[in-house]
Amino acid sequence: MNSLRMALDSITEKKGRSFLTMLGIIIGVTAVLVLVAMVTGYNSDMTAYYEKLGVNKVTVKMTWYDTSRAQDMMAQLYDYGNVELSDLVEGVSPDLSTRLPLQYGNVTVDSSTIYLGSDQFSICSNYTLDKGRDILPLDIENRSMVCVLGSYLADTLFPYSDPIGKTVTIGGNPFTVVGTYYQKDGGTDGSMDDGAVIPYSLNRKVLISDWIDSIILKVKTSKDMDTVMDRVELWLAEAVDSAVGECEVENGNSAMTESNDEMTSLSVVLGGIASIALLVGGIGIMNIMLVTVTERTREIGIKKSIGAPRREIIGQFLLEAGILSSLGGLVGIGLGFALSAVLGKVMYDIIVFPSTLISVGAFAFSLVIGVVFGIYPAVKASNLQPVDALRAD
Repeated sequence: MNSLRMALDSITEKKGRSFLTMLGIIIGVTAVLVLVAMVTGYNSDMTAYYEKLGVNKVTVKMTWYDTSRAQDMMAQLYDYGNVELSDLVEGVSPDLSTRLPLQYGNVTVDSSTIYLGSDQFSICSNYTLDKGRDILPLDIENRSMVCVLGSYLADTLFPYSDPIGKTVTIGGNPFTVVGTYYQKDGGTDGSMDDGAVIPYSLNRKVLISDWIDSIILKVKTSKDMDTVMDRVELWLAEAVDSAVGECEVENGNSAMTESNDEMTSLSVVLGGIASIALLVGGIGIMNIMLVTVTERTREIGIKKSIGAPRREIIGQFLLEAGILSSLGGLVGIGLGFALSAVLGKVMYDIIVFPSTLISVGAFAFSLVIGVVFGIYPAVKASNLQPVDALRAD
């Protein structure tokens, strides 16, 4: 207890020097927490983006070598997914879009995304119907000139009226609005809400194209992704002549998984770089403790002359180094939390805090750094001879 009191008195006696000694630890801990928290915030932002797009999607991409013998794979995959794979698959829809202006009255929205989808487009692309109805199988069959608007388009083209039943112009063609979707991506220009879906059977009229070369199958659960991919690959091998074309099956979750892995690696690297500041802070503690030993040489001599054991001298200086590094760690954690919250809100519009594990780890590391770099000054102090120490000015 007496050693603790003496260590605190030594620290408070020279507050400015003590603060500068802790500064390296403070900066190091703050940097570690903020950098790791920002990577976590970015990862959360990317995960939310992928979830808006829709997860658990298998994409089939086709390349035709002989277009004269190309097949309508959309209709075949639709039937296969909804019949043979009905226990694993929720929906099937083309992955096909273009950008065209939409107009209603005097209001025009340029370069909105026009999706060409099946009646299961909203399931495959994570949209939820708000008003009216969705695209129907009959719309696909009859090539009906109907559309479902995203929330941004609905609010922009029809700010004061119900859009259902109204006629809008898409790329110069009249379409009847039969439904609208709930907002899912901020409801702004260029977002996923700035779009409309029309029957995919209109691809020849709208895109002047005969082929749908990318199709999505929405799988019910992530654990069934590999099963669905294997079964689709086997089915395609039998359905498509390799001399006519080839099909590639892709895991739609792979991009999100790769992003998470990259962010985890980046978090470790940035945390390691920031930890260098902690090492610099430890060196600062060692330097100051060496100065302290020099300043208190006479005090050490008196203690040793009256019988203070070597371990007491070492313990006193290690305790002082540990207190300095611990206080620096606590201040750094406080600053790390505050800066993480502010930067997370500014950069990602979310409140991001460092994890408890990272915070405890940073504090423990700062304490260890202080003690380790305090060992040499403490041992040096304990090795002083009482006669020599008492002669010191």
